[in-house]
Amino acid sequence: MKNITDYLEKTQIDEMLHAARSCSERDYLLMRVLWRSGIRINELLNLRTRDIEYHNNIINVVKAKGGKQRRVPLDTETLEQLRDYATRHDIASDTSLFPVSQQWARQLVKRYGELIGKHVHPHSFRHSYAINMVRHGVDIRRLQQVLGHASMSTTAVYLQFNDKDLQDVYAKVPF
Repeated sequence: MKNITDYLEKTQIDEMLHAARSCSERDYLLMRVLWRSGIRINELLNLRTRDIEYHNNIINVVKAKGGKQRRVPLDTETLEQLRDYATRHDIASDTSLFPVSQQWARQLVKRYGELIGKHVHPHSFRHSYAINMVRHGVDIRRLQQVLGHASMSTTAVYLQFNDKDLQDVYAKVPF
C-alpha cells in the first residue's frame, strides 16, 4: 500500500490560506477550492462558472481524469466567494475561473508551502482533503466517488492513520 506522507494538517492549510488571503484573492480561492473539494489541479483549472450549481452546493467536474465526469460537494461559503469573485472579475460562464497554467499553480502552492516550512504541491491538498474526510468518519465508498477513483484500492490508501490518530481512536474505545 502506498504511504501518503505529503499531506498537511488543517492548521498548516489554514496558515497557507491566511497568507494567501492577505496577498491575492485568486491565490486564496484557488487553494481553498483545492482544500475544500479534493479535486485535482487540472480539474480546478478547467472549472467554469457554468459548472457550479450554487443552489445544490455542487461543482460539476466535467474534465476529470480519464475523460470522466463527476459531481463534488463544496461548502456554501466557498461557493459564495467563487460567485463574488466571478462577478467582480466579470468571468464569462464558459471561461475558466482560474485561467492560469498548471506550472504557475504549482509554483504558487510551492511558494505558500515554503511559508510554513513544507514542500507542498497541489496534490498535497487532495491528499489532505481525503485524510481529513476519513478522520471525520466519511465512508470510504463515498470518498471514492467524490475523488473519482475507479478502484476502491486507490482510495483505501487514505485509511492510513498516524500514531496520534490511532491514540485518539483507541482512547474512545470503552474497555
